[in-house]
Amino acid sequence: MKRSLAIILIILFTIGSLTGCGPDQEKIQKDFIEILEKPVSEETIMEATEYLDKYLSKMDEKYASDMVLHLERYILKFNQEGILYEEWEKHYNKYIDESLNELYQIKVKEQNTPAFEDAVLLITWEELAQRTYDMEQFIKKYKDQTLIGEDASWLYGNYMNALIMGTNGTPIFDYEKHTFSEAAKTAYAAFINKYTDSTTAWALKEYFTYLDSIQYAMDYNDKISSKLFFDTCDWLVSESGKRVFQ
Repeated sequence: MKRSLAIILIILFTIGSLTGCGPDQEKIQKDFIEILEKPVSEETIMEATEYLDKYLSKMDEKYASDMVLHLERYILKFNQEGILYEEWEKHYNKYIDESLNELYQIKVKEQNTPAFEDAVLLITWEELAQRTYDMEQFIKKYKDQTLIGEDASWLYGNYMNALIMGTNGTPIFDYEKHTFSEAAKTAYAAFINKYTDSTTAWALKEYFTYLDSIQYAMDYNDKISSKLFFDTCDWLVSESGKRVFQ
């Protein structure tokens, strides 16, 4: 059902009719939101998609962006895998705000080459740090755009969280030897040298201060040391998330 929904959306994108002239944009948006207030289902998703395709070309960029974003969230509420972002971005890019379009390009990359799958890191620590930095630059470019703020904040926090905590399937401290990943240490030191003034580099510098204090060794099974680790990471993720929007 998940894959079929995405295929149906592609078909609707292809055949969607864009007719009418001089519409009342506020009324169109209101009627569209009323559709999205219905309990979500494949039928209501198709109804909303067809409605949007009918009027989107007649809408101002502000209205169009808001409606596309609402439809995205409506679909994801029903099915987290219900959108093929490459097709989504191609279909809507000429109607929506530049910031939202760039956000969808980021989602295309993440969907086509995901950073994680089943709690396992699928890319290198270097690439993870770069994606975190790229997300930081995106936020700084569009930090005053409330349209993308929620998604951008979540993506940056998600990358930052994995950057300093690792994942369950790719721990940043070895489960048996309790030592910090040498690959991550090397990657992060190089990142700091390259992007020393970035918020992400600030977080990694603070992280290294913590790592120095524990001599790059931590046992996840030790309640005291593991609590200190997770508390430190939580603070760094939270603080960097604030700083990146400043």
